[in-house]
Amino acid sequence: MPELPDVEAYRRFLSRHATGRRIDRVVVTDQTIVRNVSAGELDRSLRRQRFGEPERHGKWLIAWTTGPAVLFHFGMTGALGWGEDPRGRHRHDRVIFETDRGELRYRNMRKLGGLWLAHDEEEARAAMGVLGPDALSLDRRGFRDLLARRRGRVKAALMDQRLVAGIGNLLADEALWRARIHPARRIEDLSAEDRDRLFTALRKVV
Repeated sequence: MPELPDVEAYRRFLSRHATGRRIDRVVVTDQTIVRNVSAGELDRSLRRQRFGEPERHGKWLIAWTTGPAVLFHFGMTGALGWGEDPRGRHRHDRVIFETDRGELRYRNMRKLGGLWLAHDEEEARAAMGVLGPDALSLDRRGFRDLLARRRGRVKAALMDQRLVAGIGNLLADEALWRARIHPARRIEDLSAEDRDRLFTALRKVV
């Protein structure tokens, strides 16, 4: 399952290839991958818009344009690709953004995750649901405050996107291993030293 570093790589990929490009057409090869609008509405809403600088929050990639935004969630098999020749499309490219210079392709074999259209920040937040602060934005005090309001096993808490956005199974395991904290330990049993050590490990891992 893609986690924060994977989605950050997609954000940089999108920024490098698509920022400033005009969207001439959006081709949807599988309507089920677009979650909140029809394929036709997605195309109409984005035609003649230009990609802006993308953002990321946790595991979500937000591709702002001069009009609406496209929200990408990658599930287990999602990825972005870029190409200039339509003959190079893959059979699992579910949505293709044809631009004035090349194509941005959203590929997703198993169709977990998907795309959402948002006309403003409020719609974007609603589509992404309740998310905690992005894991890269947390400072030590903020991390302490989050844990102070939480009970239960520490690994489950780290993976809860409502607490901290962007941490999945692999990052949680690695951070806990580096901090020498068992995943099943309860948060309320962690000392202040444990919590600081976990924050330092989490920052290094992310």
